[in-house]
Amino acid sequence: MNKMKNMKSKILLAISFLAVVFVTSSCLKDDIGINWADDLKGKMYAEFPSNGANTYVIQPVAADQVFKFLVNIATDELPKTDVTFTFDFDPTAMAAYNTELKKADPNMNWSYRMYPGAVINDKTLTIKADTRRNAYVHVKLPRADTLNLENKYMVPITITSVTGGVIIAANKKTVLYRLPLANKWEGTYKLKGWILREGDPVLTGHRKNITVKLATLGPNSVVWESTHIWGDGASGVGGIGNWEITIDESTVPNKISLVDPANPAVKLNPDYPNRYEPSEKTFYIDAYWGAGINNRREIDTLVYYGPY
Repeated sequence: MNKMKNMKSKILLAISFLAVVFVTSSCLKDDIGINWADDLKGKMYAEFPSNGANTYVIQPVAADQVFKFLVNIATDELPKTDVTFTFDFDPTAMAAYNTELKKADPNMNWSYRMYPGAVINDKTLTIKADTRRNAYVHVKLPRADTLNLENKYMVPITITSVTGGVIIAANKKTVLYRLPLANKWEGTYKLKGWILREGDPVLTGHRKNITVKLATLGPNSVVWESTHIWGDGASGVGGIGNWEITIDESTVPNKISLVDPANPAVKLNPDYPNRYEPSEKTFYIDAYWGAGINNRREIDTLVYYGPY
């Protein structure tokens, strides 16, 4: 189990690292600053503002799902002629992303694969002259209820051509969308509970009605994506990361395990019935870190509130 947790932690860190690499290596004139219009004067570049690795969570339903993202013309003035883009899938970019992931974690035994039957609705898209600089590209995903939750799906899309004298920005022409399937624990939760910061009566205390987002990590796991809040109800907790919670459905209530990829010192209190109650859609968590259970600790009740 620890080996699996460690591997998941490495993968999460690798994905985060690669996302940063994509973003930081893809800036069109990072030094443009407030004088960007001067540097772009008379030039036009076609780009995906959100190029690199992105995530769109899909629901395991029979109906088609459509998501959208922007394509942009980086220019100092509105285009004076119609500009037509064409797009296509780019499996080579996905393969390169998989290769980098495996370099970061040689023990990784999976790869992203094309989402079956995905369609670019706007394979050709025109921005009319003197109207705007950007528009949305829409991608249709056929039914997801029959997909395997164990698989990792993606749609990689690239700009293949553009008219009107617009130059394709080579380092911003491709966007990758990871498409994790939402499991039944993903969603928005409302938290109430108590938190301890030893020696600090202001940050130690009870909190309630705190919004927490849990996102799908795997078939039986979620990641806590919200900032943990101290007892003052406002300050964010430092020194801990995004907790990964795994649910064991073999017993009711469901036992849970927890790992923090950013802080291995985070542990569940073994004397507390950490669990998920299916009938209540509620997590009960007692975790500690730092110098021990009397140093940093939080006891939380997370009640399902609605979709993510």
